[in-house]
Amino acid sequence: MSTPKRTLQLKAKVASSLPEVTSQPPWKVLVVDDDADVISITRLNLRLFTFAGRPLMLVAASSAQEARELLTPAHGFALGLIDVVMESDDAGLQLVRYIRETLGDQRIRLVIRTGQPGLAPERYVIDHFDIDDYKEKSELSAQKLYTTVRLALKSYRDLTTIDMARQGLEAILEAAPRMYLHPLDSFEEFYSGVFTQILGLCHLGANSSVRIANGFLAMFQKDEILIKAGVGEARLDKTDPPMEENITPTETIIPLRIREEVIGLLYLEHAHPLDPLAVHLLRIFTGQVCVALQSLRVQQELRQAHASAIQMLSEAAEAKDANTGEHIQRIVSLTRQLSLALGVEPDLAEMYAEASQLHDIGKIGIPDQILNKPGPLDKEEFSRISTHAHIGGLIIKDEKNFRIARQIALYHHEKWDGSGYPEGLRGENIPLAARIVSVADVFDALVNCRPYKHAWRMEDAVNEIRRLSGKSFDPRVVGAFEGLYVAGAFADLAR
Repeated sequence: MSTPKRTLQLKAKVASSLPEVTSQPPWKVLVVDDDADVISITRLNLRLFTFAGRPLMLVAASSAQEARELLTPAHGFALGLIDVVMESDDAGLQLVRYIRETLGDQRIRLVIRTGQPGLAPERYVIDHFDIDDYKEKSELSAQKLYTTVRLALKSYRDLTTIDMARQGLEAILEAAPRMYLHPLDSFEEFYSGVFTQILGLCHLGANSSVRIANGFLAMFQKDEILIKAGVGEARLDKTDPPMEENITPTETIIPLRIREEVIGLLYLEHAHPLDPLAVHLLRIFTGQVCVALQSLRVQQELRQAHASAIQMLSEAAEAKDANTGEHIQRIVSLTRQLSLALGVEPDLAEMYAEASQLHDIGKIGIPDQILNKPGPLDKEEFSRISTHAHIGGLIIKDEKNFRIARQIALYHHEKWDGSGYPEGLRGENIPLAARIVSVADVFDALVNCRPYKHAWRMEDAVNEIRRLSGKSFDPRVVGAFEGLYVAGAFADLAR
């Protein structure tokens, strides 16, 4: 599907427990009357009734109290035919009030049927109770009962459709920001979250019995179909001709497209046909999914390009200093560990670690004879090498994607007591990333060989870091460093 020469059609061979059902479930109608003959006549007159291809399921209650027990929050009744005088003269009216006010159900259609209009005058009942129709039993012929029930079910269906559209659009609007802000390194969670939202949209309809027994979200990758999220069991076959959106009334396929390219598909198998509005909402939602996926892919490509740019710059620094390569990788590891130990969010900790690769990028501007001098630097040489922090700040522009890298390069030689360089920043005025790299950089330099020094023993290097806490280093960073040392996190860093 991604090219004209390749067509993929999904044929789902499912090991399913779904019954062979092609019609939708019946409309549930609650008949509340203490006269058994009235209930029997109602059943007889409506026995062949259908509306929108769905039959009726009549549920009878002989009292208002019995009806209350049937009216759970998820009762599913579309219509109530309610007598007025039962266990009390106004039992039916109080049942109406219970449904509308206590249960808060504004969707079920309520029709009052009374054989004693004198006890419940029509105008009074209509003015004071939230009902949809008022009928005297004497006037309810079979034809008028048919008309009353049909109009009530049509009203219920239309209200349900409007409410479903509202809920569906709310769900789409609520889900959209989360899709666009999804972490770039957890696409599997993205697909799983999307599929959960899809199942929610399927269950918005009037059918509380809609059940997805098998379904999945699949993506195309070269000649493979990869299932990313789903329920049930399915096996995929690649065949011709091209995939169609409608297979059977109980199967739904919606292609996932970016522009004209089909990048995947949504497959659902359900016990009853999905409401057309549900399918329409699914198409809208999957369209948003494709746009979000494309956006995430672009962001991922930009992030990879950013990482590649940092990598290339760090390799330039390595080419200048033979000791830099492994040092950089150790700094990356130390920075990540220290950041996480300090409670930095994982994504930000990874940004700190990635940016730390450029902490010594400014050494590109330092002469080789100073960088590789096999002994202590004199005052002039030290002054010259100290300019590498400033040079690093000049090389890395103060641009959003490189801001952390610039802070590290420019300020990783600043000291907590303000005696560092190049700007003499003090305390928390030094960016946190630079404070972390400062500890990592000094520790790694101490425990590894340099042209001008031998490696220190690990214990001596740790004691030196402790000694400089509150002077060169942020005490909080040193505390995190000590915790990692005690836990044995640095054992493999000495060379």
